Amino acid sequence: MRAIQRQQRPSRGAGATTGVLLLLAGALGSGGCADAGEEQPAPAGQVGEEAFVVATRVWDDMATNSYFHVVPSLDAGTTVDPSQALEVPESARLFAFEDEGWFGIGDGQSPTISRYTLDARDALVKGDAISLQPFGVESLWPTNYLISPTKAYHPDRAGEQIIIWNPTTMEVQGTIPLPDTAREGYLALYGYGSIQRGKTLLFSVGWFDWATSDAVLPETGLVAIDTETDTVVRFDVDDRCGGITQPVETASGDAYFVSSALAAAAYHVDRLETAPCALRILKDADAFDPDFALRLSELTDGAIAGDPIPAGGDSLFLRVFEQGLATIGEETKTFEITSQPAWHWWRWDTAANEAAPVGELAPSPANVSFFEVDGRVFTIDEKDDSTASTLIELTAEGGPKLGLTTPGYLHGVAKVR
Repeated sequence: MRAIQRQQRPSRGAGATTGVLLLLAGALGSGGCADAGEEQPAPAGQVGEEAFVVATRVWDDMATNSYFHVVPSLDAGTTVDPSQALEVPESARLFAFEDEGWFGIGDGQSPTISRYTLDARDALVKGDAISLQPFGVESLWPTNYLISPTKAYHPDRAGEQIIIWNPTTMEVQGTIPLPDTAREGYLALYGYGSIQRGKTLLFSVGWFDWATSDAVLPETGLVAIDTETDTVVRFDVDDRCGGITQPVETASGDAYFVSSALAAAAYHVDRLETAPCALRILKDADAFDPDFALRLSELTDGAIAGDPIPAGGDSLFLRVFEQGLATIGEETKTFEITSQPAWHWWRWDTAANEAAPVGELAPSPANVSFFEVDGRVFTIDEKDDSTASTLIELTAEGGPKLGLTTPGYLHGVAKVR
């Protein structure tokens, strides 16, 4: 599973952000979490069936809590029973590596990752835990780059470093300092996803100032790490495009690095100099293509756009802004622009270099999560005030299809069996 929460939502207490991953929690009611060793008989027909963890978040003026539900399906009509969920305070996160059958909890109050499994009754069982606090990590981000079953990288954006840890043994193995990514007054936002070229891991760096100016630097970094030696082999900076937070690798093997919707919003209110754009790394390369830098407005009839989401094949989805649907004042923050339901869905065919609206989907906020689960891509339809969320399977045969509905803001999904 690959779940991406790509945007910060500071008004909702989400902490340090949205994509690879999120979830989980403590116990609510009688059925949420089993203690290790309390093996129970499995209900008839349950063993061997599919199981998913769905994470939601509920907040009010007093507190934020995360809830995690084990469900047999992501389809519409699936029951999501809050009394059987797990609960942890604040913005807990799921870190899941679907291909490895591994998932765990990123704590909402400390930089601690705990491994979880399902028992015979599909209750969540807590296993070993590791703390990243001794390595200077203050809080977890919803991202990990999986290198192998025994190695993952956790990008510590605030600390400008990579934490190397072993998901199998649940041990921290070291750090990779990234001092060249520092920009005074800006957060170095390491990509919510990464790509690999042989033993080289590549991820982007965008620079955002959410603390004071709400500005974005007009450049994009690219970090190249040798995953055998855990060393930085190269750090590039490209000044043709800014505000990139997410790559999408297409069926061709080429990877597209596209401006975020936050960057598009910053450009719209003159807080970013470069227009929303896309860079590319060709399938056999490990650096940005010097001959490719595309303004997204060339695809979208002049509208600003951003936030790439996999659409299958050589296509990806974009969020395209319609100014007439939004309310923007002089002091409006970029996240307040992306939070408004003023962003259309478009599909970009990178092979043909053509884009068109997805008519089946209504305009919605741009700062929603997307999830790659079991070979499918999902997003959510978020109700007013995040009181409920409905999954939308973007890559469903025949067009987008509604899935299950949960209470609260749905921020993570993982297939765990």
